[in-house]
Amino acid sequence: MIANQVPKVITIHGLLDRWAIRHHQWKKQIVSFLYQKKVLAKADLVQVNNLDEQEDVARYLGFEPKNLVIIPNGMRMEEFAHLPKKGFFRKEHGITEEINMVLFMGRLNIKKGLDLLLPAFAEYYSQYPDAVLVLAGPDDGYQEETEAFIEAHELKSRILLVGLLTDEVKKSALADADLFVLPSYSEGFSIAVLEAMAAGVPTLVSSRVGFGDYIERYAAAYLAGLNTKDVLAGLVSMLQDEILRKRTKQNAFRMLKENFEIHEVARQMLEAYGSVLKT
Repeated sequence: MIANQVPKVITIHGLLDRWAIRHHQWKKQIVSFLYQKKVLAKADLVQVNNLDEQEDVARYLGFEPKNLVIIPNGMRMEEFAHLPKKGFFRKEHGITEEINMVLFMGRLNIKKGLDLLLPAFAEYYSQYPDAVLVLAGPDDGYQEETEAFIEAHELKSRILLVGLLTDEVKKSALADADLFVLPSYSEGFSIAVLEAMAAGVPTLVSSRVGFGDYIERYAAAYLAGLNTKDVLAGLVSMLQDEILRKRTKQNAFRMLKENFEIHEVARQMLEAYGSVLKT
């Protein structure tokens, strides 16, 4: 039990996401009935990461709380300022220098849009046999379907499952990537996309990665709709236009520096928490 006089701050972290609620409806309804709405109603501050979460809260409660504030997740950009020398990851996995390396990094879950990415890449490869798709992440319910797709389309040499990458191996993959892809149906706030941008990798994502409004404002990535046709169009546009890739990654770096660098986010957080303590 939390004392009434203690200031209460709630962060949402994608809990009320529309896609997540649709796919786990009964669990969400039980939690909502027993606990969530009462706690939200008593909060002195509700912190969300983006406009999507702001809309989720308003839809869930039936109104928008006056004490709601948008503060995005932050990251330490300096951690990706110095990447491993190019070529190490490619050599390890037999990817030659002239091949475009498309990198997906995340759990192998349908939520990540793999059902869109796989057929889009297969179609891209049938038109432009100049790319490899690297799927980096642990199985989370969609590896069997992924392996079956690769087998059925005879793409074993072009779609590589490399498992979870961490630390320097992850940075090595980012250093060698020509394009990062995440056409996700639902993300609270994708740190993986931020990391790719900080590493200087142009990105192709959906607007559901958690900061689509920022991306659109800065033209910081190729924003694909949640369908295979749009993802394919993104692959063609980004992989066949080096100037577009360069411009996109420059815009992304500026977006990160001005909005998501950890010191700027910490300043916003301190200001919001301080306002609660003063009331």
